Amino acid sequence: MVGYHPKIGRAKEADAPRDQKRTSKPGIMPQLMPSDILNAGLNTLQRFERRLRSKLNFIPYMPQAVVVYHEGYLGIDKYISDRGRAEKIFRYLKYEGCLSDSQVITPRTATITQLNLVHDFSYLSQLNEHEIGERIFGQGLSDEALRTCIEQQRMMTGGTIRAARMALSSLYPRRIINMGGGFHHAYPDGGYAFCVFNDVAIAIEHIRKHGFTGKILIIDLDLHQGDGTKTIFANDPNVVTYSVHAENWVREEYTASVDIALGPGIGDVAYLEAIRTSLPNVIHREQPDLVFYLAGVDVAEDDELGDWRVSHEAIFERDCFVDQVVGKRRMVVTMAGGYGHNAWRHSARFFGYLLAGLKKPIDSDNERLLKVLKHLSHTMPIHDLTAEDDDDIFGDLMQPMKRTRLFDYYSRYGVECALEKVGVFEHLRKLGFPSPFLEFELDHPNGQAMRLYADDTRQMLLIEAILDDKKWLNNKRMLWIEWLLLQNPTQSPSPDRPLLPGQTYPGLGCLAKIFGLIFMLCERLKFDAIGFNPAHYHVCFLAKGQGSFENPADEARFRVAQRLVAGMNIQQASQMLHDGLKSGNGEMKWIPARMIVPVSRPAIAYFHTRQYQSEVEKLAAIELRKYGKYGRRYRGKRNRKDI
Repeated sequence: MVGYHPKIGRAKEADAPRDQKRTSKPGIMPQLMPSDILNAGLNTLQRFERRLRSKLNFIPYMPQAVVVYHEGYLGIDKYISDRGRAEKIFRYLKYEGCLSDSQVITPRTATITQLNLVHDFSYLSQLNEHEIGERIFGQGLSDEALRTCIEQQRMMTGGTIRAARMALSSLYPRRIINMGGGFHHAYPDGGYAFCVFNDVAIAIEHIRKHGFTGKILIIDLDLHQGDGTKTIFANDPNVVTYSVHAENWVREEYTASVDIALGPGIGDVAYLEAIRTSLPNVIHREQPDLVFYLAGVDVAEDDELGDWRVSHEAIFERDCFVDQVVGKRRMVVTMAGGYGHNAWRHSARFFGYLLAGLKKPIDSDNERLLKVLKHLSHTMPIHDLTAEDDDDIFGDLMQPMKRTRLFDYYSRYGVECALEKVGVFEHLRKLGFPSPFLEFELDHPNGQAMRLYADDTRQMLLIEAILDDKKWLNNKRMLWIEWLLLQNPTQSPSPDRPLLPGQTYPGLGCLAKIFGLIFMLCERLKFDAIGFNPAHYHVCFLAKGQGSFENPADEARFRVAQRLVAGMNIQQASQMLHDGLKSGNGEMKWIPARMIVPVSRPAIAYFHTRQYQSEVEKLAAIELRKYGKYGRRYRGKRNRKDI
């Protein structure tokens, strides 16, 4: 099976998932099983069928949904934003054959008259002022970047208007997808929290102006409450807002609103249960004629802003459930929140399902990298990993026997081969280190050490790792990282990327490859997990979506820390927690604790049990009370009095 990457299109065979059975001996290339050949062939045929079907548009295969999209949906690159999120989704759907040209509707940018249906003209006329832009997006935007953001949201708002009009027409299917929008924090008199215009509210007022009188339900499953939308329709019984979120930003209770605040650190079990037990009742009671679904994915465990731990599978299950309970009613889907370069895949999976019934998961960047490294690991002959590079392999027979291999398996030459094959050495050569030198210290007091120097003079240390074999959870084997250092002594920190706490020099830029090699070492030598004590917050942040703290109390504290620093860049967040962040009546200061990255299935299952997740959620709610009622909101979020 050949994978897909939204930037490079068709991926190499090495990127593809490998489900074939392994031989018992590590280092031996697994045999290609008949089932693998069959699955790969079926996937290719199904993709071809979808592409052919979308091109022919044959009557029995009329599309189940259409897409509203414009090239103007591109935004700007910023700390947590992905300017190409909509484009990645669009290209993925085209590649998979889920989307034909006839299913793509091009919107027009929203006019001032349309925006003025909800927003005060006094606010709209001030949007070119830099102070207004900083209130909405935070500091650091140039005038040109601010103009781009405003024009992007105007176009997406036009997309939601177009989608709403199409949803009322029998000429279109029941599901209309706008690959943008969901700006639910914008109020009539001001935008904030990255939202300039409340596109859903504007679309509703637009279709009402043109004669629609039915009842509307807004299903908002973004991590954050749709406070702007709720306030706009506070006194409107024909618009019901249903929202499941982390915390209430608007405390007032309105007749036509259903707010379910679950608190910090929520995982799959509590999240899906809350939606399954409440949404069907709301739909049955209200009997809406039209539904708007804000399918926010900032609830994801790998989201760079959110503090929840909802998996890729659970988000897809949530979306399919919403589609199921809405049933034959017409529904407009908007994207809403989702931050970081992996956010696109959660939305793309749901849209592929709506358009063509496609259900297969989409790997994150880290998952793709691990699959590549796993493939490379199993293509390396066992001799390359264990052979010695010294001609005199017997040494001095009169001297006591001494360890020569890492974990009694990897030779120094073998580790060098692995570093070359995965591209670490090539990366170092590009940085100006043409002849890196590796050494072992296998009798280190804290485990077994590896050091990589710039050259054989050993004067410039680039990488140092101290590893150990420890027991964890019912006698499972854990590869313990006592110390891991990656640094570039020849580079000085830049103003836009200052040193992180604990750093003496900037990093090397190859942490993902090094961690991937450690992961592959675990798999080859049958470790169940990787463990370490993160000395600083940024170390945990980099492992987000892969690792969890062994103790639920430590995991809860970490999730609350994420809530308190959300919206800061990683350097600011880590430094604030290192120094001690005051909030409410408490002070959050970083405390290292054992973090686990599970590798084997039993280890992964431990962190997905109802017992572990429930304990984390309960303790996170208790911990958050120390830091004020709401904790710290992410950058750009303001109290209403500041707008």
